[in-house]
Amino acid sequence: MRLLLLLTTLLYCLPGHCQQLDSLKYPNGWLYYHTYGKGTPVIVLSGGPGNSCLQQEEVAIELGKHYRAILPEQRGTGLSIPVPFDSTTINLKEAVADIQRLLQKEGISRVVIYGHSWGAMLAMSFAAAHPEKVKALVLANPGYYKFSADFMTTHMNNLRARLGVSDLETMETLNRKIEAGKADGKDSALFNRTVRLAYIYNKADIDSLMAKIYIAKPNVRMQTLMVTDLQRVHFDLSKNLPRYKGPITVIGSRQDPLAFYTYELKIIRPDIQLHWIQSAGHFPMFEQPAAFNQVLEKVMTAAVINP
Repeated sequence: MRLLLLLTTLLYCLPGHCQQLDSLKYPNGWLYYHTYGKGTPVIVLSGGPGNSCLQQEEVAIELGKHYRAILPEQRGTGLSIPVPFDSTTINLKEAVADIQRLLQKEGISRVVIYGHSWGAMLAMSFAAAHPEKVKALVLANPGYYKFSADFMTTHMNNLRARLGVSDLETMETLNRKIEAGKADGKDSALFNRTVRLAYIYNKADIDSLMAKIYIAKPNVRMQTLMVTDLQRVHFDLSKNLPRYKGPITVIGSRQDPLAFYTYELKIIRPDIQLHWIQSAGHFPMFEQPAAFNQVLEKVMTAAVINP
């Protein structure tokens, strides 16, 4: 079955880009990854945790015009399902190890890593663990650099501040049904749509943006296991990110409810270069693609020529 899958999807070309699907074996299964373009390698890490890699495929395609963009189906998502699928195989340590495995498979000694949201958290975690392997970090709307009660409260309050009275009532009513185990699929979908309103700038675009954000169904089990592990290890990059001395660039959105994480991150890494995009929430690559790609091209040029 796996051989048939690889034979039928190994290589296909669409107008403007070519994609190659490959995989590597590790003790608990196979890690699949997509490659776009040729040239200097760039690892592309999608958000979540648990979201499909396809959420950032448009970014990978854009990068593939000038570089070799490598988009992994992170362990616990897509085809990369470990056996067993539990806390022993889904955790931060193994997620970091998978990037190392990918670099070894592709023969890459140093790499530029792009990460969005959770992908930025994973990118920084890898840089902290293997600073010698990272040429530069390019982070789009990064998530937490550490888990703290204050950060989580700020995050939730920012979301609430971006929702209207009726939206808050809908969210709270549905949340009670979900917690009581009385919600159906439509309830869960409406709850998710309502919460996502806080993450975008133009609320009128919610349905078209939802189609991009959830281009494929996320793996909730992976998300739960990973978040549980981050809590268990008291995730805090301020303790070891200083091991990485290379450049960090952040592409952020002015209207992102998570933008305060970027300011907090800059406190522990004052040398971070910031590029802000207006009229966009947490997904500037969808809301302002032209502006985002323009900044991305500029940032990547500087990252690649970095000695």
